[in-house]
Amino acid sequence: MERPTTEIVTSGGTKAVIKTYLTARESNQLKEVLYANLKVSMTDLATGKTAVQDIPASVLLEQERKALELLIVSLNDSKENLADRILDLPSSEYDAIIAEVNKIARPDFRKEK
Repeated sequence: MERPTTEIVTSGGTKAVIKTYLTARESNQLKEVLYANLKVSMTDLATGKTAVQDIPASVLLEQERKALELLIVSLNDSKENLADRILDLPSSEYDAIIAEVNKIARPDFRKEK
C-alpha cells in the first residue's frame, strides 16, 4: 500500500519526499534504538520504581538516522543511497529535512506556536 507523502524543498534547492506517518512497526523500530540502551533491574520492575540514567547521547543520533531511513522516500527524485546522500548535504539543508522528519517521528517534541 502506498503511503501519503509530502515534499519539501530546502533553501539550497534539495527536494525531499517524506512519508507523512510512521506505521506502528516503524514506530517500534525507533523505540528499540532507545530501549536497547536502557538498563532496568528486576528489583526496579518489582517495586515499580525506575530511573533512567546513563543513556549515551549517541542514541539520539541513532534514532535520527533510523527515522530518516524509515521516512525519506527520495532525494532529488532518486531513491538511491539515501542515507549517505542526506549526510553529505550542507548542514542547513540536513537540519531542514530532519526538522520535518522529527515532526512525524517525534511529534511530542514539535514546537507549536
